[in-house]
Amino acid sequence: MLVGDDIGESTEGTKVEVTLGDIDLDQPRAVLSQLNVWLNDEGQGVERGVQLRKRKRIIPMWKIVEASEVVKKFLPKTTGLRTLDPMKAIPHDDMVKLLKLCSEWRHNPNLVMQFGNVEAEIEFFASLVKADGWLKGDHIDLGLYLIRKRQQQLKEVEISDWTTTDVFFMNHIHTCFADNKRKKEQVWWKIRTSLVNVVNGKVPACGLDWQNTYKVYVPCMLQKYKHWVALEIDLIQCEIKVYDSMVSLIPDQSLKEELGPLSITIPNLLHTLDFYEEGVYANECTRDWWCPWPIHRVDVPQQANQGDCGMFVLKYIELLSAEISLATCTSQNMPFFRLKLAAEIARGDAYMP
Repeated sequence: MLVGDDIGESTEGTKVEVTLGDIDLDQPRAVLSQLNVWLNDEGQGVERGVQLRKRKRIIPMWKIVEASEVVKKFLPKTTGLRTLDPMKAIPHDDMVKLLKLCSEWRHNPNLVMQFGNVEAEIEFFASLVKADGWLKGDHIDLGLYLIRKRQQQLKEVEISDWTTTDVFFMNHIHTCFADNKRKKEQVWWKIRTSLVNVVNGKVPACGLDWQNTYKVYVPCMLQKYKHWVALEIDLIQCEIKVYDSMVSLIPDQSLKEELGPLSITIPNLLHTLDFYEEGVYANECTRDWWCPWPIHRVDVPQQANQGDCGMFVLKYIELLSAEISLATCTSQNMPFFRLKLAAEIARGDAYMP
């Protein structure tokens, strides 16, 4: 346990409510408990007489970098993503930094902290550290960006097993499908530049050209059910795998119907871009281009509550991309993973193996 600075004051304005020495940094649940007191206690701002203003004060924390700007990490040759320990303890210094950051929000709920492209208000971390808290697209995108950035930091990435999209990729897919679904013949679809840039690896930041990968992981919000799932676009088997943390929520047929636009758009998109006509994938497509790609559900660990689907999606993608067992993806471990993600976002880097 550390002893140190005061990081709180009582609602009556007297000193001292909480110090670093009061919080056992070796107990992640104790840290989460204190963060929830500061960020999620209803009416706390009113009790302190804090009046929320329309004008926000934005504090830049860190910026998004492109792959070409990433500073490589010089780690032992035996170090790689496969040696990643999902349950490795969070460094004390990072938890102290996170506690102080959230303490600032407690004292000034009008603060806006900019992490990458996300302008985060107090609710951003409040929902992240809350048990059963709902993760939004910004949480998912920041988590995946840090995973892609780490991939670039570990080695010179030329040919890799994987890359990821961002949350907005599925919006591009639905727009493309809507633009072309009324065509009598599925020949040379009209493809918007925004979608081409994803396949070419120009977006999202630290992504890879699909010609240099075998799998593409996609975070997907099933709009009808308000439920996050992870998708794997297998560019070799020409199929789509679904990693769903609550299979009891959505019947298989309903799932396939909701993902129908993706299964139809992907082969047409890649055909229009001559994806299987050149490069490493020349003549490698195992299906006729006009055939929708099949959708398969994969047996994976299940969540035990209603709000953890976003965290499960992030952990599925992180561990699958590292070729690590999903055994740690349990509801019991999700509070720790929430705290770890909060610490990673605060520091601007995912933890190295």
